[in-house]
Amino acid sequence: MDTLQIGFEEDGDRQPDVYDYIENPGDKMLAEMLQELINNVELCRRGVGSRRRALFLIGGSGTGKSTALLHHFRRMPEFQPRVNLYGETVRPLLSIEAPKPCTTKDFAVAILDAIGVPSKARQTEGELYATVKTQFRERGIIFLHVDEAQHLRRHSSSQALLDVQDRIKTLMQIVDWPLHMIFSGVADLADLLNGGDGQLKNRASVMRFVPLSVPKDRDRIQRVLVDIVEAKCGLVLPAELRTDDFLGRLCWANGGSFGEIIKAVQAACFLVMSKGKDTVDLRAFAYNYQRTSGCLPSDNIYTVARWSEIDPANALADLATPEKGRK
Repeated sequence: MDTLQIGFEEDGDRQPDVYDYIENPGDKMLAEMLQELINNVELCRRGVGSRRRALFLIGGSGTGKSTALLHHFRRMPEFQPRVNLYGETVRPLLSIEAPKPCTTKDFAVAILDAIGVPSKARQTEGELYATVKTQFRERGIIFLHVDEAQHLRRHSSSQALLDVQDRIKTLMQIVDWPLHMIFSGVADLADLLNGGDGQLKNRASVMRFVPLSVPKDRDRIQRVLVDIVEAKCGLVLPAELRTDDFLGRLCWANGGSFGEIIKAVQAACFLVMSKGKDTVDLRAFAYNYQRTSGCLPSDNIYTVARWSEIDPANALADLATPEKGRK
């Protein structure tokens, strides 16, 4: 089994529409935490709101943070555009991606660019943030979402972290304006909360997006598999793909990342359907994994016997350039 060669023809392009949202393990908690922000906006307007105006979503790449946020932004009316009394469209949510690298000045410029307000290179940082605050009020922007927010942590020095924290705090302290902020990013984002004087941590709630594992999350992974293969694609899911062994391989090959597991199942279905087949089998997963990871056949997690001993991150380790001086 270790040396199984996987081969599919490269023809066909028939793909089903399987991109309907699939429930994330953290959806219930995320919905509750977003609702807490929404409720706090109204409390702040009445002068009795909590100073916890930030929500940090922290998890590895592919764990589903951004997709889950987008889903809830679309379904919760408080994030939707509305028409005010003057017939103007008000968009209460502004979502941006933090540039890389990202100084505190770059952060302000990125916000203004997303709004559509030009900035001048000669403007001071203070002037830029004053403009940002004015624009938030004038445009009715109550929620700011920053994706890839770990880029805000440009330097690890204590002073650099304090500078970023201070700018974030000033945005949450706009006079007579209850701006609330949502940050999503990978583990480095936690440095913005752990470093400094603790004032930002005291103003934030945190939600982790943790990797899945088998057997703990076996049923959840199987539901994803069955939902995509059978319900959405109308394909046959054989008994060999319902076993704990296969579910473990599927989880391990994708680092336990919920979003990556979904993509792997979708890709296997697309491949099978492009060949005019009606059954998803192990070969489809193994073939796609070999193409995307670049692993050797002897390191394919879907086919080797001792798959749990293989680190997917080392799929190309044999091609790495030896360190200078190493024999």
